[in-house]
Amino acid sequence: MRSGTKCRTIVDTLSDEIAAGCYRPPTTFPSAERIVRRFKVSYSTAVKALDEMKKRGLVYSVIGSGTFVTKTAGRSIGLLAPAWSGSDFFPTLCHAVSATCQSRARPLLFVDTSSDSNEGLGEKFVSLAESLVSERVSGILCHPVDFSENASAANEAVLGVFRKADVPVVLLDCDIVPPPGESGYDVVGIDNVAAGWRLGEHVLSRGARRVLFVSMFANISSNVQSRLAGLRNAVAEVRGARVDAFDMPSGNGDVTALADCLKGKRPDAVVCSSDNVAAVALKALRAIGKSVPGDVLVTGVNDTSIATLTDPPLTTIRQPCADIARVAFEALDRRRRTPDAPPMRVFLPAPLIERESTFSPTTPKKKKEKRK
Repeated sequence: MRSGTKCRTIVDTLSDEIAAGCYRPPTTFPSAERIVRRFKVSYSTAVKALDEMKKRGLVYSVIGSGTFVTKTAGRSIGLLAPAWSGSDFFPTLCHAVSATCQSRARPLLFVDTSSDSNEGLGEKFVSLAESLVSERVSGILCHPVDFSENASAANEAVLGVFRKADVPVVLLDCDIVPPPGESGYDVVGIDNVAAGWRLGEHVLSRGARRVLFVSMFANISSNVQSRLAGLRNAVAEVRGARVDAFDMPSGNGDVTALADCLKGKRPDAVVCSSDNVAAVALKALRAIGKSVPGDVLVTGVNDTSIATLTDPPLTTIRQPCADIARVAFEALDRRRRTPDAPPMRVFLPAPLIERESTFSPTTPKKKKEKRK
């Protein structure tokens, strides 16, 4: 084995051990002599490996005392995400990631754009990415920019920062390219096509035939597009059923605009892209005198706290945030240890949670019609 290869092996092995918390202060870090004995290398190779780790900011030396691990060096994880005021899912996911890191004794550095505006989003995201690199994080959990017309450019710029610094990245919730495309990054989330299909199959089993899919920013969100595709697949299997889509405008006109749409479409089921959107749909239906679930069935996605606070409570798809955080954490450690491993795409189970918005306990279930 060449000395350069031996040096990289030493650096990679000891870096992994730092990340695992094997050398926490005030424990001294292995000296060059100990590295020589452990890895059976020359003294010059051991010194070269230590110098490389010092350059990376992982360790430092104190004359007469020894070598020590830099505080949180190689152990902290960066969490990078866009701020979006309409998100009902991401705060829950952030909490799950934080809890996972705490349980593994790994510091978490969380940054977002701290703005509800998409203006200059790419530049803000790049700046935040550079700040995480400067903190020498061991890896990044990144929720790609979504709900923005310049999302693709912003995501590529941010990931370029991490590629240049050789910092491993795992994407949360979705890829940076719409399906069926794949970016080559590890991705952990749910199968949104399957989620849409499951919601469609559910309302169809309750007798719905005129289904309206309601979302915000459907044209620029790959997850929302996938849910709509799954819904269309389910509807296509039932004779006489049809689905329309309505992209709700952002702002104070949400309820009025949706109410006008509901009057014209007259759906008997409203499948929404999120729980927040479903809450708006409930208001709009109430405004035009429609009852839920008596006149119209309503569903959401995410199963956040709002799903149990609405009247009636929402049938929804549960996002397994704790599992997403845990699997993403493990995928990031795997990526650090084996940077050349094939990319993983992990779709975790996302169950349907039935509540009163699609079924009243006092009302018998409607019979399913024969499929095509």
